[in-house]
Amino acid sequence: MQKTRVPTKLRITLTLAYILCIYGTLGIARPIAEYLRSTEILLPVIIALFVGSLPFILFWRYRTITRKQFLLRFFLIIFLLCSAFLISALPEERLHFLTYGLAGWLICWSVEEGAHFPASSANDTTLIHEWILPCLLVWFAGSFDELIQWWLPNRVFDIRDILFNGMSGITGVALFATGRKHQEETT
Repeated sequence: MQKTRVPTKLRITLTLAYILCIYGTLGIARPIAEYLRSTEILLPVIIALFVGSLPFILFWRYRTITRKQFLLRFFLIIFLLCSAFLISALPEERLHFLTYGLAGWLICWSVEEGAHFPASSANDTTLIHEWILPCLLVWFAGSFDELIQWWLPNRVFDIRDILFNGMSGITGVALFATGRKHQEETT
């Protein structure tokens, strides 16, 4: 079976569309959360989103990773879930972990094609491209999210949310990396 590669421009477009979708729904997210809370289905919806995403997160590129990478992925997922359900008190705050975890993953996916440097390139360039750039981009996206909320009348700026967004984004970057190294070695 032949692998189909998604062009880098399409990856970047899809990632930007996802992040713009996050920004575009900031004004209506609070009323939707209030409605779901009033009907007492907010927490079940959030749990369903987390549980529904677990198979994809856990088994993405399963055939190309080592057992150690799979275990690392498993523990990163446990970390993300514990962070989401133990750190944040409000159910809608738990969505930061899923939303920006996916954003971190998508940002890595967008820059993945450019991460293949010739053998003569420095390891520093690979480190910057594979780790530092995606982490900075996801922190920037999460910070910009909070700045937008600062100007919206029904939203509140919270420095903790920037930390939640950044921490979960970095976890998304790390989850993506669990499928990267061994795949590069096998291709």
